[in-house]
Amino acid sequence: MARLLSRPMAVAALAAVLVTAAACDPVEPSGGISGEVRFAREVPLPEGAVVTVKLLDTSLADAPSVELARDTIADARKLPVKFNIDYDSSQIADGREYSLSADVRHDGDLLYINDTVHTVLTRGALRNSDVVVISTNPLDTCDEPLPGIIHGAGTNEDLPRDAVLLVRLIDVSDPALPLPVTNTIQEDLGGFPIEFELPHEFVQINRNHRYELEAVILVDGVILYHNSRPDWRKTVLPHCPNEDLLIVNSVFPISEVPLE
Repeated sequence: MARLLSRPMAVAALAAVLVTAAACDPVEPSGGISGEVRFAREVPLPEGAVVTVKLLDTSLADAPSVELARDTIADARKLPVKFNIDYDSSQIADGREYSLSADVRHDGDLLYINDTVHTVLTRGALRNSDVVVISTNPLDTCDEPLPGIIHGAGTNEDLPRDAVLLVRLIDVSDPALPLPVTNTIQEDLGGFPIEFELPHEFVQINRNHRYELEAVILVDGVILYHNSRPDWRKTVLPHCPNEDLLIVNSVFPISEVPLE
């Protein structure tokens, strides 16, 4: 004969069932981080490329980071690419540090990876963040003109109507053998600052090399402005210049700074 449970026993039995059910069910993600994996500019990816973004616990400087969650984008076509990481917020503690890492692989080969820290969630960091990656190939092939700006040191005056700007980008990694990379001649200058574009055909920028930007303004072959000293011409180029990385330099009036 079936026995009826008393009310206290029934409540206890129900609680036990709920606990058991909760233990059997997987923990549902309760937080999300979104953003983009970005290179310095938009770049196509080879067919079958895979982008992986990880949420890491990086609290301990002297210990390996701990992966908490990830998003994998299979067959990504280009960078930038959007990602969204779902994570269990019960794993997040206010006093710890969390960051994002990203890489792009093709057939097992590493193509892009982040080389800077992108913190999220705690210690004043935002929940969402883009992740900027660099190419594992130090050579960056330029696919658009190289933009830049020339300033006149201490002046914004107009230039003579027949003034001409000559600009050269030079690879000076070997001081004994400077190599011209690309150059341009520009007329109708107006005044300072002067915007210019260098041709990009067959140009590759190597982030491990050193570059200088040589600029001269002439009228009928006579120099008015220049930047003849190497320390004036120094230009840092981790990748091909673009709207986010303009080549910026200044020229000096020859009347005040004679050629050496």
